Amino acid sequence: MTYAPTAGRPKKSEERLSKQLILQTALPIVQKQGADALSFRVLANKLKVTPMAIAYHSGSKRKLLADLVELAFANSLQSIVEKEASATARTILEAYYRRALPNANLLRAVLEDVTLISKDLLDITDKLRACTRELDGGDKNDVLLHLLVDYTHGFVLSASSGENNRLTIDDFLRGIDWVLARARGGGTAA
Repeated sequence: MTYAPTAGRPKKSEERLSKQLILQTALPIVQKQGADALSFRVLANKLKVTPMAIAYHSGSKRKLLADLVELAFANSLQSIVEKEASATARTILEAYYRRALPNANLLRAVLEDVTLISKDLLDITDKLRACTRELDGGDKNDVLLHLLVDYTHGFVLSASSGENNRLTIDDFLRGIDWVLARARGGGTAA
């Protein structure tokens, strides 16, 4: 059932719709059901406004998804402390994994449309690139970077693929440690 708004503009005291409220309402929908489940009509029904009001505050659905990606991955590197390259890369990937897992459906949207990528995601990639280039002797092809990013994305998508999925952050980090140990020239993970 859709909400039938009253005619005319709401009184100032009744205005409560904001872009932030729309994002806070939209994020759990995408997290649980995916980007395809998100629509202006669904948001309008939840917020008891018109779909046009949602569009006014959020722009297009693509813009709304880009804003959700920005919100979900904001300040991902905030607590990263510089260490040696391998330890920093591990810390970055762990922080990213912890953000990406609950936001796997947003990650899927970004992988389908890379224009949704946020500045924070680009910063994660740049910081990780600096670490991997230090580890792999400055490889301009970024093979180690791509390996770690692809592994992380694959693990996130696998770990989020069902309610009874038993993959854990420890499982993820074991794989990261294995790759990084070999990148450092070691035979076994630390």
